[in-house]
Amino acid sequence: MIEFTADQEKRAMRRDCRIWTEFMVEAWYMSDHPHATEYRAADLVSDLRKVYFACRENDIENVQHISLLGFKVLYANMLGCSQEDITAIVQYFCGNARAGNADFATNWIETYLEEVD
Repeated sequence: MIEFTADQEKRAMRRDCRIWTEFMVEAWYMSDHPHATEYRAADLVSDLRKVYFACRENDIENVQHISLLGFKVLYANMLGCSQEDITAIVQYFCGNARAGNADFATNWIETYLEEVD
């Protein structure tokens, strides 16, 4: 079995993040969210990178789960949620996703964001 050095793993994770972010940016701007195009590109990329690395730091590798959280965080930002709220959303999702409850966390986050909206 081939083992990667820590540096090789970091490079691979950055590459994967870059590819994922490109897809997510395109998906966000093409979404039917009414204000999607108002999200500044630099902020969009930065916010998505934070989500990606937070998930990876929590050993969440399921791209579908990471993507769901990414969209929820972008939506929360569009609603004007505080950084503390967004951090809590990410931590809540990561904790539940690690326990196999990503769908439960997603439903809870959607309910929370509906209340904010």
